[in-house]
Amino acid sequence: MSVKYNSLKTISLLLLKSNSEAEEVAAAHSLALYYTDLLKSSFSSEASLLNEPSRLEGGIALSSQQALDCLRDPLRTVRFMKGTYQAIQEAFLRFPDQKIELLYAGCGPGAPIIIPLLSLFSSEQISVTLLDINESSVAAVSDVILQLELKDYIRDIVLADAIVYKFPSTISLHIVLSETMDKGLTREPQVRITQNLAPQMHENGILIPESIAIYTAHSFYSKEPYFDIYKNVLELPPSINVVTNQFLFSIDKTIQSKKDFEFTSNSIKVPVNFTDTPDICVYAIIVVFGMVQLPKGKTQISNPICVASLYNLKEKSYSLFYTTKGIPKWSYIPVS
Repeated sequence: MSVKYNSLKTISLLLLKSNSEAEEVAAAHSLALYYTDLLKSSFSSEASLLNEPSRLEGGIALSSQQALDCLRDPLRTVRFMKGTYQAIQEAFLRFPDQKIELLYAGCGPGAPIIIPLLSLFSSEQISVTLLDINESSVAAVSDVILQLELKDYIRDIVLADAIVYKFPSTISLHIVLSETMDKGLTREPQVRITQNLAPQMHENGILIPESIAIYTAHSFYSKEPYFDIYKNVLELPPSINVVTNQFLFSIDKTIQSKKDFEFTSNSIKVPVNFTDTPDICVYAIIVVFGMVQLPKGKTQISNPICVASLYNLKEKSYSLFYTTKGIPKWSYIPVS
């Protein structure tokens, strides 16, 4: 490994040892600065501004610049790295005496969830396939691999759509990592990618995130803590009380492979008095791996979304409807 990689290893170790949100944010900030410097030579700001998101049948794939901006979502970055590190350790136990094969779908220009961790393993222990739909991301991450002298860890770098990509059937796939999602599983193709890649894993393989549980509640949406990359996550307001909180569905490696994933909830009653909780909200509890999960409202992908205001409903009940057809989205269906 290169001398340049030694400082990344130091950041990785501090990140994995972080115990508080403040320590996690500090580690994520150091990682973001490192990547900003690393990518200067291979991924110019001018090129990134010209890069547009890609509309797919099943969601919108972020542009290279948008993918890079995810590094400014500190708890998301840190928790995914911690969960991935733990998942690799678990894979060693599940698959003794095997080189672990990991596929990172939607790796972006820097593959930031896995590249900083590679120094903690040998190239005899783990082999990584990096996949992205953007040519600029593939070019940039290829350059990063060369700069850091990590080619011995990389099986392949693939320009492809993860919704239809086929991993070589002759190779056991132990871990699939994909964080191609937005809040409430809207817009981005996480569900469709999971439908395609999870069945290609070894039967005892590990999916990251391990599960995405979707809930609904009546809330006051404008008062909810809500993170974006221009905010300090440590200064967000505390969580507010919600009512009628209920589980809707969960995405994990057992997901059905049917092309268009759709879900319709049971009938939900409109409260008689909803002045303090006038909004129908949906949010995700994201378990990266084991005990590592993302806190509600403190990352872009665990933020709540508002489906509708209860003031707009004339009926006494409604159902929620989710579909991945076209662009993943939520809507409500009035129930008489």
